[in-house]
Amino acid sequence: MIALIGSLFIFLAIFKLWPASSSEEVDFLEFYSDEEILIDNAIITRQADSPPPPPKPMVPVPVPNDEIIPEDIEFPDIEDVFAEESFSELPGRGETSGKAQLVGNPQSPPMLLKIVEPTIPQAVKDQNIKAQIDVTFLVGADGNVEDAFISEIRLFDGDSYKIVDQIGYGLLEATIEAATKWKFSPPRDNGEPVRTYVQNSFNIGF
Repeated sequence: MIALIGSLFIFLAIFKLWPASSSEEVDFLEFYSDEEILIDNAIITRQADSPPPPPKPMVPVPVPNDEIIPEDIEFPDIEDVFAEESFSELPGRGETSGKAQLVGNPQSPPMLLKIVEPTIPQAVKDQNIKAQIDVTFLVGADGNVEDAFISEIRLFDGDSYKIVDQIGYGLLEATIEAATKWKFSPPRDNGEPVRTYVQNSFNIGF
């Protein structure tokens, strides 16, 4: 019994006298900073346009050394021009007795007021002739037709045609007779009544 009590005292003495293990204390450091951080404003940069290319070099223009010799050009009168044309051999009335000035391109050209169709001969109808007859009119200062003559004849065969000099059957004469009865407004140039040429067509058999 005495031994049991003694061992108990020894156990208690060891328990009390045993050094306690010190726990490591972890210090938590709190960082507080009053330092101000300055951020510069961002600068937006743009890519500069490239400079324009240099201008192209001037191409030297050769100066002609040819000497210009002035020359007076004589223009033929319009009456002479029409008199020399080949269509003067085609049927026409051949009356050009007007005394007003003849102008090729008057400021106020004649306007067509009255059309007379030719009387088609029966032989032309029987032959089923299809033609386009171009007639040149000499319009006087009063708007009446002073002269009319055939300038071109197109004879059709289906969709194609050929240019001929004559048709026959009295068709060209009938065309000229009708053309002389056409009526135009008086042509004027610089406010004055003049004479001039105009052209129109007669369609036969269409």
